[in-house]
Amino acid sequence: MKRIVTICLFALIAFQAKAQFHLGGQFSINFANEHTDYKSGLVENKEHAYMINLRPKLYWNLNENMQAGGRIGFAFGRLTNGLVFDDKQQDQQNFVNRAIGWSVSPFFGYRLLDWKSVSIWAEANAFVGQYFNTDKPQKASGEWSTQMEYGFQILPVINIDLDEKLALQLHLGFISLGWYGTRANYPEKVVTTSSWDLHKGGFSGILQGLSDYGIGLVRTF
Repeated sequence: MKRIVTICLFALIAFQAKAQFHLGGQFSINFANEHTDYKSGLVENKEHAYMINLRPKLYWNLNENMQAGGRIGFAFGRLTNGLVFDDKQQDQQNFVNRAIGWSVSPFFGYRLLDWKSVSIWAEANAFVGQYFNTDKPQKASGEWSTQMEYGFQILPVINIDLDEKLALQLHLGFISLGWYGTRANYPEKVVTTSSWDLHKGGFSGILQGLSDYGIGLVRTF
């Protein structure tokens, strides 16, 4: 057993000495506005949300056209639901959720196009994360305590080399394809969702998808 562990350590050290790795991060401020109309009972739902994301990332070049690594994410956001129960706009309940959260996302990238200092990559990633409602939950349908999010997606990433060691990266999650799931814990129930989608937005898809756009800097070591 010790011999196997020693061999694995030497292999890891040799890989790190030979491989070129990149360290950086992604920052984004995301906004979402949704308006849903119903035919009876609940007339409409007005949803407004914003989320601030910071995602440090570390990855290695496997060869000229492939890379692998991962990101960890930290987020803060606010969601307001305005639920209207009559068509005269007189019976409205507003539910506010302020949340902090984390996420983990390993990814694999493949170079699609390369032109001078600009390259376009297809990134496939899996993700899982959790949000915590910092407002005290009340016994109402609009208040949740925690929410898990998970899934996987493929999205384009534009890499712009600024010099030999520094690059600017743009994540274009608004044209992503993936599977997304959520699990929200309310005071009296648990609600789960899942969907295949060309993009994902709103507060219930804040980790990835439409909200996985942003700008970041990466340095090569």
